[in-house]
This record gives sequence, C-alpha cells and structure tokens, in this order.
Amino acid sequence: MEKGASRIGIALGLMCGVGPMATDMYLGAMPDIATSLNGSAAGVQMSVMAFFLGFTVGQLFYGPISDRTGRKPMIYLALAIFVVASIGCIFAGDVRQLLAWRLLQGIGGSIGMVMAAAVIRDLYTGVQAARLMSVVVLINGVAPIVAPLVGSMLLGVGSWRLIFMVLACFGLLAAVVAWTMLPETRMRELRETSRPGDALKWYVHLVLRRDFIPYAGTLALAQGGFFAYIAGSSFIFIDLYGLSPMAYSLVFSLNALGLGAGAQIATRQVSRFGLRAIARASTGIYAAAAILLLAIQLAGAGGVVPTSILLFLMISSLGGIMPTCNVLSLEGHGAISGVAAALMGALGFGAGALASLLLGVFEDGTATPMIAMIAVCAAAAALTSHLAFPRLKEQLQPAGS
Repeated sequence: MEKGASRIGIALGLMCGVGPMATDMYLGAMPDIATSLNGSAAGVQMSVMAFFLGFTVGQLFYGPISDRTGRKPMIYLALAIFVVASIGCIFAGDVRQLLAWRLLQGIGGSIGMVMAAAVIRDLYTGVQAARLMSVVVLINGVAPIVAPLVGSMLLGVGSWRLIFMVLACFGLLAAVVAWTMLPETRMRELRETSRPGDALKWYVHLVLRRDFIPYAGTLALAQGGFFAYIAGSSFIFIDLYGLSPMAYSLVFSLNALGLGAGAQIATRQVSRFGLRAIARASTGIYAAAAILLLAIQLAGAGGVVPTSILLFLMISSLGGIMPTCNVLSLEGHGAISGVAAALMGALGFGAGALASLLLGVFEDGTATPMIAMIAVCAAAAALTSHLAFPRLKEQLQPAGS
C-alpha cells in the first residue's frame, strides 16, 4: 500500500479509535461508577446504551452534511463535541447526568466510522477499499486492546473520573492528527451537487436497494451482538466470575487482538474468494460459536474458560464481517457515500443501542442474557448473509497476485 494511503489509514484508524476508547476504557470501572454515583448495575449499563444512541444519531447528520461541506469540517466539529462531553462526564454527579453527557459524547465520537467509510469510498472500491478498511480496523483494533489496560491503570492511581480526562485528551490528539495527515477527499463538484436536505429521500432509497440493505443489515446484526458483549462482559467477568479489573482487561484486550487479526486474515483472502464469500463464512463461524456457547450456558456448564474461548472466536470472526460488509454496502453508492456510510453506521449502532437496552431489561445476575443476545444477533446475521446477499459473480484474482 502506497505511503499516502498508509497515512490516511493511520489518521482514520486513530479517529475511529475515539469510539472504542470511550467505551472500552471505562468498562472495568462500571462497578465503581455504580457505587460512586449511588446507582445500579443496570443504570450504569444504560450509559453504554446512551453512548450507542448518540453514535446512531450523530452519524445520520454527519454523513449527508459532509457530502456537502467536505469531510474535514465535520471531523473538527464532532471531535470538539466529544472533548466537551468527556469533560462533562468528569463532573457528573449522578447516573442521569452521566447518561446525558455520554449521549453527547456518543454524538461526537460517532464521526470516526462514518467518515472512515466515506473517505475510503471517496478514494477506492473493491479489493483496494477492503485492504485500506482492514488497515483502519487493525489500527482501530489497538484501541480495544489498550483501552481496558489503560483504564485499569488509571483506576489504580485515581478515580474513574480520571478516565474521562484522558478521553478528552485523546479527542484532541485525534483532531490534530486529522488536521495534519488527512486530506479533503470529497470532490468539489460532488459537494456542489449534494443537498443535506435530501438525506431522508436517500435514506429511503438505500433501504430499498438490494445492493445496500442486505450488507448493511448483516453488519448491523453482527454489531448488535458485539455491543451486547461490550455492555455485559465487565459485570459477568468481574462480578460473576470473580476476575480482577486487570484480568478482565487482559481478556478484553485479547479479544480485541483477535478482531484485528481476523480482519487481516479475511482481507488477505478477498482476492481469492470474493467479499461476499468471506462475509458469509465469517457470519457462519460467528453464529456457530455463539450458539455453542449458549448451549453450554443453558446446560449449566458455563464458566470463565468456555466463555472466554468462544467469545474470542466470535470476536475474531467479526474481523471478517466488518471490512467486507462495509465495502459491499458502499460499493455502488459513491455519489452519496456520506449518506450511505451514515445509514450503515446508524443501523449498526442502533442495533447496539437496542441490544444494550434489552440486556439491561433482562439482566438477571447470570451470563445467560448476554450470551443469548449475542446468539440471536449472530444467527440473524448468518441467515441474512446466506439468504439475502445478491448472487453476483465477483472478479477474483489468483492466489499470490
């Protein structure tokens, strides 16, 4: 990959990392937050849902507006919102205030994936787009590896509020990197013909398109299971299985490493098997592992070892789903790539918000609700990819080409 593309990949990966950092860095602190703010576990879990809801709403605005203004003005605006909201979280006095600031933080942090998808579509399609997206996923995958460990270390030297101070600084860093390393990729002539007021029309258009909704829907369903894991795993591993926050952070980081490795392995096979085949195979692995874990849990044989092993397999398979479905969703929609990326992202994080909400509703002190939610989402993603993907012939390249 040429130097310019690598620089863009680094800038986009760091910007995308804002979201995972804002989620994963404080997961190990959630029991402490509940105690500090005199709230319940379910109440603090709702802060994850609030963040995902903000992610959903933000993307729906940033995508179409960036088609008109260009990508970089929206990046600067969103990261400024993220920094302000992170500072607000520091001073939250109760769970309700935390929920409000987390909602705003999600609105700011949502810029990452929607702009990454739009920028890559501005520049590339097909295998090239998948390769650059895999670089973004790999760099972005560092955030979930580092974030829980950093969060645990910060808890060792201060309170959970220190985590949000570091997040504010990270948002500033992402803005500086975007300013110095990321060019404006939206062509002027396309900006001049784009009208944000037409976004609703284009959203309806995309929902009805067979070259968009099966791919975006598969990705959304897969992400719903992923976000159920994010919302529920800290309480399960720390409160139920008795792991320390540091041990939980190591488990979470290992899964994040699997996500990045899965993305690299999958995209290296795209030229041989095609994007759709890789996506179908990945959803099949995801669903099989999730259903097996649910069966083990219902049989009363669940525990830290089988849960950790099968979660690692599930998260690794997501590495094959995310870049392929991302590229497939946007492939035929270059003129409205911002709108398409926004809808794709909103569907994913909307599914995540719903999964987190249902997890809080059905929370019963066991691992079953989280595992069941993941299994349902994974099975639905696999069925969608195998039944609804258009049967198109892809141009493949011989191995080693």
